[in-house]
Amino acid sequence: MGEKSKTKKVLYIITKSVWAGAGKYMYDIATGLPQIRFEAMVAGGGRGIMAEKIISAGIPYFEIKGFQRDVNIFKDILAFFEILSLLFKTKPDVVHVSSAKAGGVAGASILIYKLLTFNFQLSTVFTAHGWAFNEPRPKWQTALIKFFSKLTCLFYDKIICVSEYDYKTALKNKIAPLKKLVIIHNGIKPEDYNFLPKEKARRALEIPLGSFLVGSIGEFTKNKGQKFLIKAAKNQFLISNYQFLIIGFGENKEKLKSLIQNYNLRDKVFLIDNLPEATKYLKAFDIFVLPSLKEGLPYVLLEAGLAGLPIIATNVGGVSEIVESGKNGLLVSPANPNELAGAINKLIKNPELRGELARGARQKIIRDFSFEKMLGQTINLYNF
Repeated sequence: MGEKSKTKKVLYIITKSVWAGAGKYMYDIATGLPQIRFEAMVAGGGRGIMAEKIISAGIPYFEIKGFQRDVNIFKDILAFFEILSLLFKTKPDVVHVSSAKAGGVAGASILIYKLLTFNFQLSTVFTAHGWAFNEPRPKWQTALIKFFSKLTCLFYDKIICVSEYDYKTALKNKIAPLKKLVIIHNGIKPEDYNFLPKEKARRALEIPLGSFLVGSIGEFTKNKGQKFLIKAAKNQFLISNYQFLIIGFGENKEKLKSLIQNYNLRDKVFLIDNLPEATKYLKAFDIFVLPSLKEGLPYVLLEAGLAGLPIIATNVGGVSEIVESGKNGLLVSPANPNELAGAINKLIKNPELRGELARGARQKIIRDFSFEKMLGQTINLYNF
């Protein structure tokens, strides 16, 4: 009982309980907390794979029924009251929120909770996994998003930026004051990954062993830029037995399928939807491509590097903090299928370069992006 009374209760809140970057981030931190010092709880929209993993780990999970990705004033109001009720029920010492939608709604709930309970000692942390105003949007939308980003940050004591890029753009746009902002890179645990050997992974994915496979993993959304990878696949490559495989999930699946059909690439470009533990198949790829239009600090690049793959990625967000072009990968401009196709061609022609970049990527991931470092820096924020 004595030890239990000393533990801090940490409530994690996230918009969607899917197994994507923000969900993995939240799961890793919640399950990595030293139990002698902290008691973790998680709340999120739906009961996706992340929620299932949280429950399997023995951590309490609370579903926020009002959470959904798009703006819906009635659902948002419902989520506000759900979170407010949960705060009264759980009485946390720390609230750590991830993702933009959750940040705003939970932030308002936290403010009202503090005012009603006079609990101004409650520590609040928000992690920005890439600022939404960095997405390609009309100017009026960007201005509106900046306003709401600033409003969201008013609710929190500390704002975690997962990349130096996000930190600098937050300062440049006066999203939050310097004293609130901190850079904590995402980190991974190599021992958590059990990549299938190349041949076994290809058999499982039904990919011919002799083909050259260009692969990508990511949510099927506009921001992930998969349509530009499909457009790049139209180019005439130097070998005839290449294939493209895009693994993911999300609302853009049908649009991507239509694009593949319109370009007559049905025998070259393939989509796999909702593949559990997709990263364990990474070694099936000869090249990994991340064609995103917007990123924070993508986990999938850390995982591709750990798997020993040569990487091509668009130079957006914190990607350049992982990939040093020409040293451990190649960087290309976003939304530029011709430049992307050129980089793919370059690696197809040069197996020695592929090996050099792959070795460099793995070394950098192990050296600079450890989970222990990320967790330690995050826990320090809970103690301010």
